[in-house]
Amino acid sequence: MPQQTIGVCLAALSAALFLYAAAAGVWRLFRHPAAGPGIRPARAPGPDARGQRLAAAGALVFCLGALAALCAAACTQAPGLPPLQALRSALCGGLDARHYLDLARWGYGAAEADFPEQYLMIVFFPLWGWLLRPFAWLGADLWLAGTALAVALTVAGTVFLYRCVFRLAGGRAAGFACAVQLLLPGSFFFVLPQTEALFYCLNFAFLDAMQQGKTARAGLLGLLAALCRANGVLLAGYAVLWCILAVRRGERPRPAWALPVAGPAAGIAVYLGINAAVYGNAFQFTVYQREHWYNGFCLFPQAVVIMSGQIGPDARGLFLGVWTVALIVLECLLLALAARRLPPDWLLLGLAGVAMMNGLTWLISAQRYALGMPALPAAGAALARSRAARALALAALAVLWGIYFAAFAGHAPIY
Repeated sequence: MPQQTIGVCLAALSAALFLYAAAAGVWRLFRHPAAGPGIRPARAPGPDARGQRLAAAGALVFCLGALAALCAAACTQAPGLPPLQALRSALCGGLDARHYLDLARWGYGAAEADFPEQYLMIVFFPLWGWLLRPFAWLGADLWLAGTALAVALTVAGTVFLYRCVFRLAGGRAAGFACAVQLLLPGSFFFVLPQTEALFYCLNFAFLDAMQQGKTARAGLLGLLAALCRANGVLLAGYAVLWCILAVRRGERPRPAWALPVAGPAAGIAVYLGINAAVYGNAFQFTVYQREHWYNGFCLFPQAVVIMSGQIGPDARGLFLGVWTVALIVLECLLLALAARRLPPDWLLLGLAGVAMMNGLTWLISAQRYALGMPALPAAGAALARSRAARALALAALAVLWGIYFAAFAGHAPIY
């Protein structure tokens, strides 16, 4: 069967799964008699301290193990260099980390006064560079500082993930969701000095605040998330869904509910303002994405068709073609299967993430983008209810994690 035909068929399948899940989410949002778990009453037990400590400890062990594995792989390719320097030079030369570290040192610029291709860096959102800027002023090793900060943020994000899923489904499901998140292929990006760990932490911190009804805190966290990654703006949509469910539960709307909607929107507005201030065009980042990275926006089924054209027997064909297409289909399948078990606000947030983050004409980082979709581990926890199902799921993820890591260490096209 020709590749184009395969791509069209898989695109149609993913679109059908997506539309089914979206229809189920909208129906449950407006019509289903059970409006969702909402805010737990004060007398209900909150996330247990022991479970949160175990989540933090597990995340720390994962981070140290992933970092050790990355350094070991790098040292075999760059013997004689210190581990982090070997990692930076041998494995991470083509990743976003180096761009963020340049931004931390020099900031944005319309020319190339400080480093080559400085004018292109506007495509990267500012928050991670801002967090590392004080270390640059102090003359610190930014790779080391960024790595340490990424580990701390991954640990914190995992605790927030545990708290969120505990309120939805209890402690066992929460622990399983944390394990799923950390075993997603490509999760070793969490220990590299780029935005994955920060966005992971901000996403679940926002959702944790919303579950507690702390709308002012959520507004601030949403603003920060939107200054970290473009899909942070999706949290504004989640806040709208949360408000709808709250009204359906009989709560009276309050002015403070506008804050978690306005926060992510304000973050995007700040980023567009930076584009306008530096280049005179609020959407200059789209120009450089198209001209330099050959990337533009599309519907995610179109991306399935486009990336199906990359399918082949070599590493490029496997990881840009087969892996990317399979990932999009599996994301849609997972959310479709969980459509009647996930709360509708979480389900629709997940679908929005699938549509936005996979809607690119040159989708070479789909697996890394999946790390920033908070509905995925929650959906896994909603589906795998028995001990056997959870063990099987974690074993499969561990195998896929190992395959993906080995491919990354072998310089497959993984970005």
